[in-house]
Amino acid sequence: MEKPDRNAHESKLNELNAQFEKLKKDKDKVQQKIEAAMTSGKNTELGKAKDAMVTLRQKKGKLIDEKRAIRAELDVLKQVGDKLVKDKKDAKSSVRFNSVEEIEAEIKKLQRRQETTSMSLTEEKQLIKEIDGLLASKGKVKDLKSKDASLDDIKKQRGTINDRIKAKDKEIDAVSKEMDEVGAKIKSLAEKDTAKRSTLDSLFKERDGFKKEISVVLKEKDTVRDDFREKNNAWWNSQRAVKAQRQIQYEEEKKAREEEKAAYLKKKEEEELKKVPYEEEMGLCDYLAEYLERTYLNGGSSGSKIAVKKEEVIAVKDDPFAGMTASVKKNDEEFFSKGKGKKKKRQRANKKDTAAPFTLSVDSFEQFGSIGLNPPTKLEQVEASVKELREKKEWFSKQPRGSVPTAKDIRKKNEKNHQKLRQTPSTKPSGKFSASDDTFVPLGNGSSSAAGIPSWGAGQKSTTVSGDQVVNAADPTPADSSA
Repeated sequence: MEKPDRNAHESKLNELNAQFEKLKKDKDKVQQKIEAAMTSGKNTELGKAKDAMVTLRQKKGKLIDEKRAIRAELDVLKQVGDKLVKDKKDAKSSVRFNSVEEIEAEIKKLQRRQETTSMSLTEEKQLIKEIDGLLASKGKVKDLKSKDASLDDIKKQRGTINDRIKAKDKEIDAVSKEMDEVGAKIKSLAEKDTAKRSTLDSLFKERDGFKKEISVVLKEKDTVRDDFREKNNAWWNSQRAVKAQRQIQYEEEKKAREEEKAAYLKKKEEEELKKVPYEEEMGLCDYLAEYLERTYLNGGSSGSKIAVKKEEVIAVKDDPFAGMTASVKKNDEEFFSKGKGKKKKRQRANKKDTAAPFTLSVDSFEQFGSIGLNPPTKLEQVEASVKELREKKEWFSKQPRGSVPTAKDIRKKNEKNHQKLRQTPSTKPSGKFSASDDTFVPLGNGSSSAAGIPSWGAGQKSTTVSGDQVVNAADPTPADSSA
């Protein structure tokens, strides 16, 4: 649906408003002529009679307003009296006696019965309860008496107000009679002034004609507005329908995407189930064992060594420097030299070969922790670590799927713990790092925990290996996957 043109609608309304204003001005001019014709004979006998009629009407209206005010007072008293009658009726229904004297006589009678009659404990309790009820009813009886007095007072007030209303009716009747006399006089005088009357009648007809034209213009304005409103509402309804249709389409596409994703995840899960359990962990054991053997032991097999591919040498075609040789200072005749000549080389003392420190990368610590083993911290532990890796691989090959956490699960858990630690504000003052601090999270998650293991780097401070992380005390940064 096309949206209705609001500018065209406003333009049409402006045209009708201009037409309405023109007709209103013309009608006002006629009204001024009527008022001038009517006031022209104000000082005549007819004008004086009309002024007297206006005064009498105002007087009658004032008397009627006073009568309404008096009647409103009467209505208020009637409502108060009705409420008192209802309250009195309700109070009477809960009281057996009509006076305080009767209640006191009944109480004395019951007290005498209690003192002179043998009765059970239950009967005596019932008798005491009845006496208490009679004592409480004294206040209600007194309230009834006060309500009776109030009702009598209201009746007197209502009688006074009714008398005032009757007197006001007499005044209104007298004014009405006087108005009838003045009206008859005006009628007789108006019949004599026929010329002025005919002029006024023509002006009245002209004014009524303008009123009809104005009503037609106003009706047309209402029609234009209603038509635009209907079209605009229909357009908005169509927009809502289109939006609802798009929402339905979006929901269908979303459902299809979710079904497609569920099918993909199901297929992926089925493919994962077809794979060998803990294949990644066993491969990681092989990789770490071969890396340690290749790097720190001489017993690594030739197949485990990394083969470096030599770059292929490409011969140069059309070499512009073919047949040329490099110049030598001692042999070539033409040689340009600038400076003081060749200096003698200083003989430096040969440094003693220092043994490289035993180090492992941060990634290696994380890899050991993901398979639940502790990394070696010195060269003497490498062989035992390789053996432990081989045994761990054999152990993984015998575990059923899902029996132990995978390396992927351990990495996710470590990342979650690290994220939680980063988000938690430190409550301790800044200072030197301490490996025994609660914020220290070790890397490894080995089967055996060790504390105070010597450092694996020369000249470094001691390290603490615990849980599932290993941190160098000289470098307090936790060794996690983000490092």
